[in-house]
Amino acid sequence: MSLVLIVADSLRHDALGCTDHHRGRSPFGLPVAVRTPTIDALAAEGTRFDRVVTAAPWTVPSVAAMLTGVYAHRLGLAKWEQPWPADHDNLFLRARAGGYEVASFVFDPHYLLRRVPEAQVCGSSQDTAAVVKWLRAHRGQRFVLLLHYWWTHIPYVAKPMTAAAWKQVSDQVLEALRTGPAARAGVQRLYGHAVEQLSEQWLPQVLEAIDLDDCWVALTADHGDCWGERGLPANIRNVFDLHGSTLFDEVLRVPLIIRPPRGGPGQVIEGLTRTVDLMPTLADLLGLKPLPSPDDSMDGVSLANCVRQGAEPPALDALSVRNRDVVEAARLPTDPRDLYDGWALTTARHKQIVEPAAERRLAFDLEADPGELNPLGAPSDPELEPGWQRLTDELSRARVGLWLEQDAAQLRERLRALGYLE
Repeated sequence: MSLVLIVADSLRHDALGCTDHHRGRSPFGLPVAVRTPTIDALAAEGTRFDRVVTAAPWTVPSVAAMLTGVYAHRLGLAKWEQPWPADHDNLFLRARAGGYEVASFVFDPHYLLRRVPEAQVCGSSQDTAAVVKWLRAHRGQRFVLLLHYWWTHIPYVAKPMTAAAWKQVSDQVLEALRTGPAARAGVQRLYGHAVEQLSEQWLPQVLEAIDLDDCWVALTADHGDCWGERGLPANIRNVFDLHGSTLFDEVLRVPLIIRPPRGGPGQVIEGLTRTVDLMPTLADLLGLKPLPSPDDSMDGVSLANCVRQGAEPPALDALSVRNRDVVEAARLPTDPRDLYDGWALTTARHKQIVEPAAERRLAFDLEADPGELNPLGAPSDPELEPGWQRLTDELSRARVGLWLEQDAAQLRERLRALGYLE
């Protein structure tokens, strides 16, 4: 059995036909209906996890957390070109040890996974023909393939672009968002169209090239997206303000669908799960064994029984961490307290957010207030105390990962070209 893992950049949890029952529950929900029959068909033949929380609100730490099963703040990754910590196991290493061929297609091989050699980056996911060619060449073989789909990311245009063209169009979208609600609605429609293109143009080509009788297919996202609804439009400076700087559900909550070989009866798992559960789950489904590593602790748990038997997940909470924007800095901070400026704990009932530098605590009752609009008036409520202590304990587990300083100048120029720097 093989595996194709599709990570769609910025794909919100409420952006699919099979999840649009979430629309209207929050004023920050996606206000447009999106047609995604191909993705919906995957869900109808597999397991859809309805409440999945990502470990970080932007790509680098999020993807690393889902492929290691380790929370982002324990990996210390805050720059595109950082190597992953060598003291943790990951899905690529397990697959190679298990005799699988490993390959990845990412939005740009100069960025994501560049310093992760075991990922075996073959090219850009924007080259659909190359992705399809690889899949057809490996039919009948055992492989694990990661596809990081890019075109659901701003500027929501499904065609290959140079960095200069990407920045030009992204700047136009950002400027539209700064003009007010009417333009924002237009951007949201553009986003909805980009999701439809993922489902109805790109994905069918990929699925046609896969032997679906002999391959697991998993689809998820690194994070969601927002469009400045919670603040002043003028505060939208760059793409990091659409994700990366917020810890609310429109960015932290993502879809997850896992379809087994030959398909099966569709089922929905409603309990709280996390993207850090993805690696142990997929490894379990493929029969991949853990590898000896200096740090064999893993935050994620296997949800394979949810997939195989429809079992409810264990009682879980979800940690998500926001790092400071340090891409302009020549060095990473040496103290994790200087790197991470926002922490969120999601439980079955509550969301608790700590911003240590600002000495601010926010708590929300997600059942009564799914839009996270009305902070609870008494964040010192005894019912919330275990959550605050949990977040305090996690601060002590945070680290700053390796950064190769010789890459700093080159990285700043690349990010400036992509619009992350002015």
